[in-house]
Amino acid sequence: MSENPRHHELSLTELVAIVEAAGAGPDVHGATAAIGRADELVHRSQALLVEMVVSARASGVSWQAIGDALGVSRQAAFKRFGGAARHRDEGHTGSEQTHDLLERTRTVFESLDAGDYEAVRSQMTYACARLLSKRKMMGVWNQVVAVSGRLESSAELTVQTPGGTNALNTLLNRAFANGAIVQTTLRHEAGEWIARVAYNGSGRITGLIIAPPGSRDLPF
Repeated sequence: MSENPRHHELSLTELVAIVEAAGAGPDVHGATAAIGRADELVHRSQALLVEMVVSARASGVSWQAIGDALGVSRQAAFKRFGGAARHRDEGHTGSEQTHDLLERTRTVFESLDAGDYEAVRSQMTYACARLLSKRKMMGVWNQVVAVSGRLESSAELTVQTPGGTNALNTLLNRAFANGAIVQTTLRHEAGEWIARVAYNGSGRITGLIIAPPGSRDLPF
């Protein structure tokens, strides 16, 4: 009985080497094995590509940028990979996502108070991380601490959709499809601040605001 060419799991690098060697002039006995390896390489490369696109979308990369990387239009990229991206997002229910965003928002400000900017940056989209650099973000936080002391708690956390609708009333309608905003009151040793964190549909941070209580006309 001949060996099944897929019986042993090989790395993509090993598969590429085998396929390239066979392509240079395979012998008769090795031809079918090489064909099987090439077929495996195609399937595993496709799976890796889908995983990379889904991960890129979760990080805030646009369909236009993905289409440009693939040499196709953004519509073609969405048509090819949009289903996989939606399937990933549908793995969380509305109530689970609400709880997750509230806890993550609380952790964001605890991390800033601990001086751990990287913990916050890792949750941002690429564009947000460029705008809210460590120097800018920690500079603002240090000013808050200088005025009001260290953070004691994040209270009165509420979740809203970007349009202002209370997300708790629309969970069944996938209120987070286009993102959400979490607002909280930051209670410091000697004062309070209003803070907002904006998330995209994949749960990545797209904006962060800290303002005095009663502030109006905030960007989001």
